[in-house]
Amino acid sequence: MNATKLLFQAQKALGRDDPAGAAELLSRAADLAPDSPHVALHRALALADSGRLDEALEIFRDARQRWPGNPVFPLFLGVLLLEAGRLDEAAAALEAARAISPGNRLALASLALVAMKRGEVETPLQELAAAGFTDNPRVLAAIMVEVEAQLFRRFGTDTDPTPPAAQDDEASERLERSSAPRLLELGRRRLDRGDPAGAWPLLLAAARKNPSLPDLFACLGFAAFDLGKLDLAIEYLDRAGNWASMPEAVALHRGAALYRLGRFDEALPSLREAIEKDTLGDFSGWARLYLARTLVALGRAEEAHAPLRQLLASEGDLALARLRQAMELLGLAIPETAPKGFRVVQEGAATIVAREGYLEALTNPTELPPLETAGGRAPLRRIALPDGVAVVRRSVRGGLLGPILGESSLDGGRFLREICLSEALRRRGIPTPEMIGGIRWRRFPGLFRWEIATREVEGARDLAEALGQAADEVAAHEHLARAARLLRRFHDAGFVHHDLNARNIIFDREKRAMIVDLDRAELLPNAPQRLRLGNLARLYRSLHKLGLAPRPVSDRAWLEFFAAYSEGDAGLSALADHLMRLCRRQVAVHSRLWRSRGERG
Repeated sequence: MNATKLLFQAQKALGRDDPAGAAELLSRAADLAPDSPHVALHRALALADSGRLDEALEIFRDARQRWPGNPVFPLFLGVLLLEAGRLDEAAAALEAARAISPGNRLALASLALVAMKRGEVETPLQELAAAGFTDNPRVLAAIMVEVEAQLFRRFGTDTDPTPPAAQDDEASERLERSSAPRLLELGRRRLDRGDPAGAWPLLLAAARKNPSLPDLFACLGFAAFDLGKLDLAIEYLDRAGNWASMPEAVALHRGAALYRLGRFDEALPSLREAIEKDTLGDFSGWARLYLARTLVALGRAEEAHAPLRQLLASEGDLALARLRQAMELLGLAIPETAPKGFRVVQEGAATIVAREGYLEALTNPTELPPLETAGGRAPLRRIALPDGVAVVRRSVRGGLLGPILGESSLDGGRFLREICLSEALRRRGIPTPEMIGGIRWRRFPGLFRWEIATREVEGARDLAEALGQAADEVAAHEHLARAARLLRRFHDAGFVHHDLNARNIIFDREKRAMIVDLDRAELLPNAPQRLRLGNLARLYRSLHKLGLAPRPVSDRAWLEFFAAYSEGDAGLSALADHLMRLCRRQVAVHSRLWRSRGERG
């Protein structure tokens, strides 16, 4: 038998999860083809998977000498060293691979994994997402383990989407004349369409009529799980027992519910049962994901690699979707729908996005005396919350279309993006007022009006007010320094604000700087210097427009502001002169426009 056939048989052995058998076949192939780098690579990996790490490392070291221009050998040497926890050696080998092949995604991903194992998860994950995830299941599974561990440290088991609210049981009263099998079928269809709230009253009505129907308690358990009624879900799923026609789905939902309740030791056997019974592969992807999360929660992270590798091999899209969800939870990406902890309610032409517990306060507001503003464009209302006060800001269009559109907007998703951006900032620890929610009304097709409510910051002053009321130059410089440090954190996290001005930086009573009015902000994989300096120049321009420069904000004061912003970064500090030229150019251009409009400047 030639080396090619042995290599093929070894791949089949690996598919059967028999790395020891594969290593034996590849050792025979290496005897027949000692000059084949392909055989050497796969032999070393099979040896490593069968527990013979030292032999695998020796093969890779020898291969680096024999084929010095091939990046594969330092690359996989680094991967194995990384798995062994020898981080410094791994980093050196991976950097050598990247020197040979600079754009190699696996090298970039492995270096990101080194950083994660050293304790920094969020920045490497953001950079990796920008560059593109590797398709190597070995490394990507290890990255997912680190990410799941970070999620568990930050949020515990609460990392799944917010469940919908269950409908009242009143709906079932209108269906009392329907038979139990008919109600079960209607409820099952609702579940299949992803509508557990609509299925819930139908299934309860069916249970009242005939609780012995096959699959009834399984469907009730599925609906209860989707609605977040976890204890009830376990009760129903236990009653389903062996009667259910989908034992793998019952085991999955039971294990996932036990995981979410923190009953990890009980969750493990149910999730393993789901994988074992799922012969068609309909539920094993979710079961493997929950199994890995459970193992991480139990402190057995090394055991989580295997189910995640299997997940990547069978349902890579599900694994990537989980990474995307993780980035949203960590504030590294903006969700496409309402962020976790918010509900979306549709009432006629109104779309309401409300933080849990505040829907009633938004839809039936108790008005309070309005908040006096100093130069803000939009009128501000105040409404009562169960635990405080919210300030409500209306949509007001600026720019050339402002006089035409007034409070209307052509962008119906703008209010939701602001809510999502605010949550992303808060998850990154960047100060911004708590978002309570928003309401959008569709006035005509393609034309919208919206309001956004944020928790009131008592005694807040914006940067313009603080500078205008500063007792002396020292006090003004302190306000600028606080704003500078806030903006540095904002930019370092990848955020940019395309309408940055002295009105959307505020200070609370403890003089803590916060950023507000995020409807024109965005989150990037990183904020390049061009956009950072453009943001700062825009802020400088607003100070001139508001009559706050050159006094109290002189060019010297602005350079001190930039020194506070660039502290600790020599590359940024060197751009001070460039920033001043950009600032002066912007003021010169816009001052003509201000004069033509009769505005200050």
